[in-house]
Amino acid sequence: TDVIKSVGAIAPKNDPGEPWAKIATLSARAPWVLHGSRLNNIQITEVESRQNIFMAASGTSQKLSNLTFLDCNMLLLCCTQGQLCLADLRSPQSPLEAVSIPS
Repeated sequence: TDVIKSVGAIAPKNDPGEPWAKIATLSARAPWVLHGSRLNNIQITEVESRQNIFMAASGTSQKLSNLTFLDCNMLLLCCTQGQLCLADLRSPQSPLEAVSIPS
C-alpha cells in the first residue's frame, strides 16, 4: 500500500497568532518549498538541506492570500488586500515589485 511518510519539517517564521503560512513547491531543481504568511517573511527553503535559498526584501507586512512559482526563476505573490507582487530569483537583492493589472 502507498503510505505518505514524514521526512522532516520546515519551521515557519510566523509570530504567535499569525495565520498559517502559505506554501508552494518546485522540483525542477532540488526540491524547494516557497513559504510565508506575510509579504515580508517569504522564503524558499531547499527540502533536503533545509537551507534558505531566498528571503524576500519587502518593507510591507501585508498578509498573503496565495503564492506560487511561475517558473524556476519567478514567484507570484498575492496579498489579502489584492496587491500582486513578482519576485525574480535571478536578482535576489531586488525588492518585490508590485504588478499592475490591466482592466
